[in-house]
Amino acid sequence: MHILSKHQDSISAVRALAIGFGSWCGLSGIEHGFFEILQGNILPVKHMVGGRPMIYAIGEANRIWRYGYEYAITIIPSYSWSGILASGFGLLVIICSLTLIQKRLGWAAFIFLSTLQYLVGGGYAQYVPAIIVGLIATRIAKPLVWHRIAAPIKLLRALALPWFPLLIALIFVCLNSNVTAVTGWFYGIGNDEFAFKSQWSMLYILFGLFPLAIISALSHDSLVLIEQKGREPTDPR
Repeated sequence: MHILSKHQDSISAVRALAIGFGSWCGLSGIEHGFFEILQGNILPVKHMVGGRPMIYAIGEANRIWRYGYEYAITIIPSYSWSGILASGFGLLVIICSLTLIQKRLGWAAFIFLSTLQYLVGGGYAQYVPAIIVGLIATRIAKPLVWHRIAAPIKLLRALALPWFPLLIALIFVCLNSNVTAVTGWFYGIGNDEFAFKSQWSMLYILFGLFPLAIISALSHDSLVLIEQKGREPTDPR
């Protein structure tokens, strides 16, 4: 019995993941860029954060709450130009996610634009996950061979089933983290220390959701291929 409807068969879960998460990465770049522009055409001030020299995308004049820094790295000697470039590359990352990432070298373009966004102040935390998503995007319409051969069909179905709820949860937590990082708001609880701890809690949730969403998306696309060809994953032909 097929677990997937005809409508679901037409969806690439890996592409949906790349579109959703990639668009969030670009949106984060635009958000960082906006606050950097507000700081004006002055030399960025570097702060040591976790042993790395970073800038605060949100300046003192625009900081809404005590921990509202929004860390970033930039090679541009100007806050405003960093912000303009970060916003521009963030927009290109979104466009690439929506229109190009499924094409032959779309994944490489996405990684290249994400790297440029990272280098000009478009945000720090989302860069490594963006690289991972770019690499995973190479499997759009090309599910992993070992995945569909080695995995028991029941396990593959179980892994594939929650791909969409996992994606929605991932994007929701990502967007929620942006809101908390900028405003310090966490569901009406106006306490800076609580919001700061909540930020870290959301980070841990993301660490769990991210790999689960990737595994489920890959499983879904492998299962689609298996059911379209009418072949069990243990059949190596």
